[in-house]
Amino acid sequence: MNNRSQNNHSTNQQHFLGAPSNEIPSNSVGQSQKVQQQNKDEQSRISQNQHPNNQEHSQNNLDQIHQQHGKHEGQHYNPLQMPCNWDIARKHALSRKTTREKQKDPTKTLSVDTCPCCGFEVDREEIPYCSNPMALSFLGSGFTLFYNYLKYCILILFITLLTKQLYNLYTNYQGNYCSQTKREKLEGHIVELPFCSDSWFLKLSLANKLDNRQALEHVQILNFINIFIVMGVLLYFRKSQRQIDTDIDEELLTPADYTVCVKNIPIGLGLDYQWELKHMFETCAVTGEQIIVKKVVLVYDIEEIIDIEKQLDLLIDKKKELIQENNYNYHHPSVEEIDKKIEEKEHEVHHLGQEYEKENKKFAGIAFISFDNEEMKTKVLNENPYTQLERMRSYWNKGKLPGITEKDLSWHNQKLFIEQAPEPNEVDWEFIHVKTEEKISKRIKAWIIYILVESAAFYTIYLIAHRVAKYGDEAREEEIKGKLDHDTMLKINILSYAISLSIVLFNKFAVAKIVHYIVDDEKISSKTKFQISFVYKYASALFLNAAIISFLVDIVILKNVEGAGGFLQNESQIFILNALLPPFIWCLDPWSLCKNIWRWYIIRKGEKALLTQQEANKLMEEPDYLSAKRYSDIMKTMWFTFLYGTAIPLGTLFSAFGILIYYYVDYYNILRRRTVKESISIQLSTEMIEMLEYIIVWSAFGEMIMTYAFFKEISLIDVALMVIAIIYASLPMEDISEKLFPVVNNEQCKPYDEGSQGFDTDYDRENPITRNKAIEEWNKKQQVLLNSNNKIQKFYQQKDQYGYHNDDHFGRK
Repeated sequence: MNNRSQNNHSTNQQHFLGAPSNEIPSNSVGQSQKVQQQNKDEQSRISQNQHPNNQEHSQNNLDQIHQQHGKHEGQHYNPLQMPCNWDIARKHALSRKTTREKQKDPTKTLSVDTCPCCGFEVDREEIPYCSNPMALSFLGSGFTLFYNYLKYCILILFITLLTKQLYNLYTNYQGNYCSQTKREKLEGHIVELPFCSDSWFLKLSLANKLDNRQALEHVQILNFINIFIVMGVLLYFRKSQRQIDTDIDEELLTPADYTVCVKNIPIGLGLDYQWELKHMFETCAVTGEQIIVKKVVLVYDIEEIIDIEKQLDLLIDKKKELIQENNYNYHHPSVEEIDKKIEEKEHEVHHLGQEYEKENKKFAGIAFISFDNEEMKTKVLNENPYTQLERMRSYWNKGKLPGITEKDLSWHNQKLFIEQAPEPNEVDWEFIHVKTEEKISKRIKAWIIYILVESAAFYTIYLIAHRVAKYGDEAREEEIKGKLDHDTMLKINILSYAISLSIVLFNKFAVAKIVHYIVDDEKISSKTKFQISFVYKYASALFLNAAIISFLVDIVILKNVEGAGGFLQNESQIFILNALLPPFIWCLDPWSLCKNIWRWYIIRKGEKALLTQQEANKLMEEPDYLSAKRYSDIMKTMWFTFLYGTAIPLGTLFSAFGILIYYYVDYYNILRRRTVKESISIQLSTEMIEMLEYIIVWSAFGEMIMTYAFFKEISLIDVALMVIAIIYASLPMEDISEKLFPVVNNEQCKPYDEGSQGFDTDYDRENPITRNKAIEEWNKKQQVLLNSNNKIQKFYQQKDQYGYHNDDHFGRK
C-alpha cells in the first residue's frame, strides 16, 4: 500500500483511496490537463453552431447514438469483478498511455468511448517522438521541466569541455610523464619501472603532465573561469525553468490557481466547518477587500477506513484461495458466501465515509479553500504570511500560538497557516492527515534506517574495492618479478571490471529499491515532496558508492593515484560505466521486458489467472514513470564529473554524450513505454537545481584534493575557489535569479465558475471522503454541457463500488 509514488496500492485500497472514478472525463493523476483547453474551445464553437437547421440535419445520427447510449445504461463497472474482463483491461491500457485526447469537430456526430475505470478516452493521439518536450505540457509542467533540466546539464558539460577540458586533454596527450621510468630496488636488483601503467586512460589524465607545472597552473586558471561561467548558466537556468512553468500555467487553468491550503484549524468543535471557514475567509482574511469563497474541501483522518480496506484485501485473497480449491467454480456456495462479506465491507467503507462528511467526524484540521479568482487567492496569501518559527512554536504549544496579533487570522488562539495549495492529484490523500509528531518520528526513523543501510552497503563495497585494489597491486608486483603470466593477469583485469560492474548494477537496482521502501514509510503528504526526499537519499547513496569509496581506498589508504589499478584507472572505468550503463539499461528497459513476459504468462491462464478487474487493468498498463530515479541518475553523474573532471578530463566528454543519449532514450520511454500517473510541480525542479549547484563545491574540492594528492600542497587559487564555492552554495540563488531575470505571468484572470468547467479534476473529486458525491454532481454538470451540443456524446459506465439495495449511492448492482 505504501508504494504510492508508483501507484502500487493494495488491490482494494485503490478502489476507495487511489483509483480514480470513471464518471469524469479526466480525473486521474497527471493525465489530460490539456483537454480543458479543448473543452473550452468546443464550448465556444458549440454555442455558435446551435441552430435549428444543424440540429435537424443531425437528428438521424443522434438517434443512433442514443440507441448506443441505451445499451451502455445498466452496464456497471465492478473493480473487484472475477474473472476479469480482458477487453476492459486492454481498453484501460490504451486510455492510460502517454497520449493526448484527440481534437473533436463539434460539427460532426461523434461517440467517444471511455475507460470505465478511469474515465479517459480510449482513442487517443500519439505524440511524435521528434516533438518538443513542451508537447508533454498536458501532464503538467514537471515533465517538460525535467527534459529542460537535461538540456542544461548537457550545455554545462559542453561549456566545461570548451573552456577547460579540451585544453586539459590536449596538454595531457602532449605530456610524457607516464612514459618516463624510475629506478627502484626489488629483491636485491635495480629495476626500471614506469611512473604510470601503460593505459590510454592514464595518458589522457592529469598524471601524464605532472612534470609540466605551467600547464597545471593554466588548468587551475581555466577551472576558475569555468566555474564563474557555470554559475551564470545556473542562474539563467532557474529563469528558464520558471518561464516554462509560467507558459504552461498560462495555457492551463487548474484548481490550484484558485486554491489555498489552510492548516492548524482547531478540531473537535462540533461546528459546520465548511460554513465557518467560508464566512471567516470572506469577512476576515483580507481587510477592505471583497473575497468570495467558492468551495471548501475538508481533509479527514481515514486511518479507520484504511484498516477496513486491509480486511477487504484479506477477503479478496481468501476468495482466490476458495476459487482455486473448488476447481475454479466462481459460483460455488463458499465463493458466493465470501462475496457477500466483501460487499458488506464495501458497504461499511462507503457509509463510514458518508458519516465523516455529514458529521465532520475525523476532521484533520486541514482544508482546501477555492476563491472566485486567482487575484483573490493571491491577496489572501499576501495578507496572511507566516514563518517556520511560528509553525514550530505552534507545534510545541499544541496548536496555540502565544502573542497572536489582531492582524493574524486565528481561530481559538490557533493561527491559521495559509499556503499555496498543491494540485489535487499531487496531494497524497492517504497521508495528508497524518499528525506532525508522527511525521517527525517517521522521518527520523527513515533517516536512521537509511544511514544504517547505506553504511552497511558502503562498508561492503569498500571491503570489496579494497581487496580488489590490493589484489591488483600484488599481481602487478608479481608481474614485475616475472612470476605472473599474461593469462593470469588478464583474468585479474576481467575480475576487476566485473566487480566494478557489479557495484554499479547494485547501485542501480538494489539501492533504488531499498531507498524506495525507506521513503515510502515517511508518510509524506505530497508526491512532489516524496520525489524530493527520494532524490536526496538515492543520489547521495549513488554518489557515495561510486565516488567517495574510490577516493578513500585508492588515495587515502593505498595512496595509489596514478599506479596500476590505482585511482585514475579505476575512476576512468567508472566514468565509462556511468556514462553508458544508465542509458543502455533504460534502452533495454528490463522493467517493461519483465512486465511484458509476466503479462503474456497471466493472459494465457485465462479465467485461472485469478485477478480482479482492477488488478488486470494494472497488469495491462505500462510500468509507472518515476521522475526521481531519473533525476538521481543525472545528479550522480554531474557531481561525479565535476569532482574528478580535472584529473580525468575524458570523463567530462563521456558524461556529456552519456546524458545526451539518456535524453533521447528517456523521451522515447515516456512516450511509448511508460504510464504517467503523477502531477509534478516546479518545486521538484527547483530543489534539483539546488542540488545541481553543488557541482561548484565538488569542482573546487576535486581541484584541491588532486593538487594535494600529487604535490602534497594546496595552492592559493584552490583555497580561493573553495571559499567562493561555499559562499555561492549558501546564497539564496532562487531569489537572486528572480531579481535578475523576472518572469511575467500574463495569465487571464477568469472567474472560478468559468475556469472550473475545464478542470480535469478537483479537490473534492480526489478527496476519498467527498469523491462519490462530488463526481455525481460533476456528471450532472457535464451532462448539461453535453446536452447543449447534441453532436458529441461520451458514454460513462457507472462504477459499481458500493452499489447495494437501499443505499443512496449512485451505483447499483
